[in-house]
Amino acid sequence: MNVTGFAQNQHDLSLLKDSGSTEVILGMREFSRFGRLEHDSFIKLSMAAKSLGMKVIFEWDILMTEEIFDDCAYKIHTYAPHFDVLRVQDPGAFHWAVHRSEKPIHFIAESGNHNLEGLKGWCEAGGQKIERIVLSIELSRDTLKEYCAKLPVPCELLGLGRILLFYSPRSLLAPLNPEKIGVNEEIEALGESEESPHKGFPVLENRHGTFMFHIKEFCLIEYAQDLASIGLSWLRIDQRFNEKNFFSESVKIVKRTAMFENFKAAYPQDLMRGFYHVNKSDVLFPKLKNMRLQNRHGDYIGEVLEAEKSSHLAILVKLERGFKVGDKFQLIHPKGEIFEGEVHSLRNVNLEEVEVVPQGELALIPFIQGVWVKSQLFLKSNT
Repeated sequence: MNVTGFAQNQHDLSLLKDSGSTEVILGMREFSRFGRLEHDSFIKLSMAAKSLGMKVIFEWDILMTEEIFDDCAYKIHTYAPHFDVLRVQDPGAFHWAVHRSEKPIHFIAESGNHNLEGLKGWCEAGGQKIERIVLSIELSRDTLKEYCAKLPVPCELLGLGRILLFYSPRSLLAPLNPEKIGVNEEIEALGESEESPHKGFPVLENRHGTFMFHIKEFCLIEYAQDLASIGLSWLRIDQRFNEKNFFSESVKIVKRTAMFENFKAAYPQDLMRGFYHVNKSDVLFPKLKNMRLQNRHGDYIGEVLEAEKSSHLAILVKLERGFKVGDKFQLIHPKGEIFEGEVHSLRNVNLEEVEVVPQGELALIPFIQGVWVKSQLFLKSNT
């Protein structure tokens, strides 16, 4: 399994090299969402990486307006001699890389690219320039296996790092810190929900916008051998947000020369593997269904669509013979309570007294205390 990672200084670069990595991802403030390198530091670090025989990957992963894109497309020519591969996410940057650059491309397809045909389309659009594609951490193991087998280029996946939950190009933290407005500095905070007990979400604002991350970090390094067996070529370790860089320790887990439990205990954040083993995003759907309301068998009359207190119940009639005066019914409340009654007064939507309301129309009967919308009506036998 090949491992790649980021360097923001010489120490990071040394960790990657000593761990056996053959490449390094460098991010500049202007081009990278979380990169911190300026012009001089990028040039210096790029030259150092090349002197170590490492491939330099330039990260251009910001999402851009037309004005920002034009500025970046103009400036990137200055840095082209100092990197080997261009790493892009924005479709405009991808198009530019395909048609205006000679560099190989790593396309970041982590957001909004979850189907095989779409990923194949990006590979086809990039042609021979596509050297690698970065897949979403929301894909399950079986889906990753299928995609790695069917995509025409090597695939990469995040092995350890933060999970981005929310992004806005707007400045959301600076207004809370007036002295920071217009400074273009990084602002960090912890967010919490007003609607749930969850708290501690890392929030970061920089010149590119505001980013909120999951409380836990994504981690699949313990499954590196399994990932290799299903065809994944590259695992990415992202340590840009930790005071201590755990890249070397992560690679030892990947190579099975260290125990994961010891690593997990020492790591500063809680870890999760997401949807890797099985995608359970729909596991709650059956629980959201009220089984009391699913029965449509027998003499089903219809459903209560409106319950107007002290006035009426409006029922959408589904019974083929219609709903008639004199019908005895059983009404099942969403909570399971059962009401019984008999139709003595029946009106249509024009508020006219009628003897029968046909199938497909609304029937109005007098309001019954305690009955809610979604309650179900069934004919009750006259015996």
